[in-house]
Amino acid sequence: MSIASDTKVFTVISFDRAAKVLFGCSADEFFDFAKFHPFAAVNVSRILEGEKFKMTLSKPKNGNAQHLRAVQVIPLRSGFQPAIVTLRELYGIRSS
Repeated sequence: MSIASDTKVFTVISFDRAAKVLFGCSADEFFDFAKFHPFAAVNVSRILEGEKFKMTLSKPKNGNAQHLRAVQVIPLRSGFQPAIVTLRELYGIRSS
């Protein structure tokens, strides 16, 4: 994903622990959801656009990796809902 600071835009990799805050589910769960709802990824980008988060970034431990890692994500808006909650509402799906 791309994130922006006050001076620069970064490409950041986010693994399950940090991404679960944004998405509200694991990558596998989102992948399964997206198989049945082809525009889910586009809608997630719209849902998260403009949201503000405090992120802790780290450099990759692998020498070949190029992008920073998001190791912690904290929403700054008190009413923030993970993307999967909004997607389920959008598609009229009740959570189990």
